[in-house]
Amino acid sequence: MTTLSENELMTRIEGDAPMGRLMRENYWIPFALSSHLVHGEGPTPVRLLGENYVAFRAEDGRIGFLDELCPHRRASLVLGRTEGNCIRCIYHGWKVDVTGCVVEAPTQVTRPEAFASRVQVVHFPVHESGGLAWVWLAGDEPASFPDLPFRDAELYRFWCVSRVPCNWLQGVEGTIDSAHVGMLHQTWIAEAAQMAEHSNLSFALAQPPSYETESTSYGMRAVALRKTAEGGAYARITEHLMPLVTVVPIGRAMARSGSVFVISPVDDTHHLLFYGTFGDTPHSADTLDRTAMQAPDYLPDDFDYTGLRGDRTNGWGQDRSRMGDGHFTGFWRSLLEEDAVIQTSMGAIVDRSKENLSSSDVAVAHTRRMLLDAVRAAETGQRPPGSALTPAGVELPNAFEVFVEEGMRWQDAAHAMLEQLRSTASS
Repeated sequence: MTTLSENELMTRIEGDAPMGRLMRENYWIPFALSSHLVHGEGPTPVRLLGENYVAFRAEDGRIGFLDELCPHRRASLVLGRTEGNCIRCIYHGWKVDVTGCVVEAPTQVTRPEAFASRVQVVHFPVHESGGLAWVWLAGDEPASFPDLPFRDAELYRFWCVSRVPCNWLQGVEGTIDSAHVGMLHQTWIAEAAQMAEHSNLSFALAQPPSYETESTSYGMRAVALRKTAEGGAYARITEHLMPLVTVVPIGRAMARSGSVFVISPVDDTHHLLFYGTFGDTPHSADTLDRTAMQAPDYLPDDFDYTGLRGDRTNGWGQDRSRMGDGHFTGFWRSLLEEDAVIQTSMGAIVDRSKENLSSSDVAVAHTRRMLLDAVRAAETGQRPPGSALTPAGVELPNAFEVFVEEGMRWQDAAHAMLEQLRSTASS
């Protein structure tokens, strides 16, 4: 059972909290969709780990990531003007370039260039990969970026982002917990089962899984095993790059396809959910289609996909009339809305000391042990799993799924499936 002190250690990320330090010092953190950072459309406010920043797309395509407040009189640069490769404060006209250098200080009338060169501006390196913009908050010398299965430029991708008003770990645990899929998302699974490529998943996903997990150099591999109607098993293999990135199978046996959940800790009680799909073809990257995950009459906000409606006083916008018409949860707009509402309903920071974990919560328990071990090991100078400072670099394998015949080990079935996929991809 998780104790109150352990819960605090895992969830708190603001200020000098140990988990926040661990993230800041070891991992690239996503803050925006690349497509949302457009030169000429103004600066983007960013909040990460309880601190406020501003990001902007320069004229040459680079991204500046700075302390939100102007180094002069601390007015917000969210109000600033983007000019070329710089951002200009509208209060007194100070101008800062994409690298964090003050290039104009109009209020300094004597030797302004020398004065400007001595001004320190808090800024951080940005790396764009896989359709997301990531920041390195450990200083101005970035670590190597991990090799992620969705980063290749030639892949087709879909991304959306949602603001969720609860702690980051509730978001991460939701991405790892396969046990909820057959219950919470059953209406969407029933819709997806009507599609030929998903038709054999409906029975399997309705079963509670048994879990096998293993620690890896990058974090964790979690295998959810469910019985099939034929007496075999359906193995759903999830890969987790500690502490924020989870790649799960997409429902198709393809060499390079999957869906991705990336959590970005805003502060102790809020997180961003970046959800994406990727694949070698447009279809393989488009699982968020009208029949699988999104209602045909729902037009999402491009900057807040789930768009949570209300709070516990109105059941977060739950539509009981739609439940009466057959929708299991009454959150009819999208599958992601169901996830966000459930996580939010737990409270801003759930008290895990009051839980009663069951046999299907193995992956969740493994994740918590991994986080607690990493924070405690960091106190002695050890690097956590998946640290971008790992000398050999970090590579996250792709997730996949496989149907296992009765009497066969899932590991053998998985090996055979991977060999088949590699052979198909190379031919």
